Amino acid sequence: MQVISRIAGRLTARLQGFCCIRASLNMRVGMSANAGMHSGIFALTCQRQCVMRLIGGIPTYAAEEIRGHPMFMSCTHAGSTRARPAGRIARYAAAAAMMLALSACQSSNLGVSPDTGPSSMPEMQADLPLPPDPQGEVFGQGNIRVALLVPKTAPGNAASVANEIRNGALLAMQDFGNQSIQLVIKDTKGQAADAQAAAGEAVRERASIVVGPLFSASVAAASAVTQPAGLPVVAFSTDTNVARRGVYLLSYTPQADVERIISHAIRLGKRNIFAFLPNNTEGNLREAMLRQVAGSGGANVQVFRYERSGPAIEEAARNAAASIAEADTIYIPEGSQIPNFLISSLKRNGAQLDGKLLLGSGQWESVKFDGSFEGALYPGRDVTEFANFAQRYQTTYNSQPSPLAAIGYDAVTLVATLASQHGRNGYTPQILEDRRGYIGINGIFRIRADGTTDRGLAIYRVQGGKGVLDTPAPRSFSAG
Repeated sequence: MQVISRIAGRLTARLQGFCCIRASLNMRVGMSANAGMHSGIFALTCQRQCVMRLIGGIPTYAAEEIRGHPMFMSCTHAGSTRARPAGRIARYAAAAAMMLALSACQSSNLGVSPDTGPSSMPEMQADLPLPPDPQGEVFGQGNIRVALLVPKTAPGNAASVANEIRNGALLAMQDFGNQSIQLVIKDTKGQAADAQAAAGEAVRERASIVVGPLFSASVAAASAVTQPAGLPVVAFSTDTNVARRGVYLLSYTPQADVERIISHAIRLGKRNIFAFLPNNTEGNLREAMLRQVAGSGGANVQVFRYERSGPAIEEAARNAAASIAEADTIYIPEGSQIPNFLISSLKRNGAQLDGKLLLGSGQWESVKFDGSFEGALYPGRDVTEFANFAQRYQTTYNSQPSPLAAIGYDAVTLVATLASQHGRNGYTPQILEDRRGYIGINGIFRIRADGTTDRGLAIYRVQGGKGVLDTPAPRSFSAG
């Protein structure tokens, strides 16, 4: 068996009767503060049966990022000398180019925080067999059961979102999960009661973790069943009100978005921010974080709220126009057509916007930029790996994925990787809340003890009618 790898430092790899893929990984090698050993086992599937596992010790000085290696173009099964054709291997190993494994990121302070204490989740009993015939779509042959709760038959576009999450999850199963976990996909129908019923099924079927649901009401209902049973949840809601230890949100939150762009503006020397926010829950969350970040940075904030209607937005612009000369920064986080309409309304009401920095949010991926936006800044996900993922998704499903498809992929890759590393005991808070975080299709992320997720966001600048990278996303987290 041939292993081709260029890794800075010495890396001890033990190959246990499996084939090897020289993969274009995008992971950071981390060291366990307690054991001095590599904390992860990273499995990459090849022809569904060949697996490369990096198992064993890594010297303490070897914490290099593994990047940019070409695909290993042949694969040999144990006991066989027949090489696979390069094209077939490239297809099965395509995800390696976009980060096939979620690995722990390098950090100087690893493991669980000293103040988090022992796990509040009971250890799973690995010796008990799984009940047969779980309810739902079943994928994989692993002995660790994972329930995926999505609104497959919900009305509106919720079913489309559910399908994207499902598709991303199944790509992850092809790459990592088929041998390590059994994925059971359950339909919540977009209803809290059905989500709770599906969570109850997961508990009775001895799932080790629940991935999903999507909506906040469903997360609250499902967690009312899972938490008493000691079953952790990794959900997709953006409503941080339902997050807590044991109920983790893998989504992008408004708070993280605000913190990234407002902190960046303050570092640029901006001190007077006029913000236009909707009268809804998201507007409330954004205003609270805006005032917190601005206050700690010595910046002043004026907030103008509006209902989502033309007259209401026009009124907010009219109220702001009289004093907007004081502002050096204008913050409009909503997407779609609202930023264009607000800027036009401000100009109609006599506002002079020359010399003012315009800020947006991750929702600006949906904005059509005209000349008024030139030089504007907004935060966004790290798309370094997403292009490769999107190409594979398009080839497989004949449609373009949204970031939620990648989140579905990352969620299942995470639980499959932890299953490979730790078995059924891989989903305790101490393990899930690893301070080093993980690298996924949408960039780095780190699960916090309060149930929210830190994400490494890039900053984009509007130039020539499109967003171009201004400041790259961070590639690792600090120890805090």
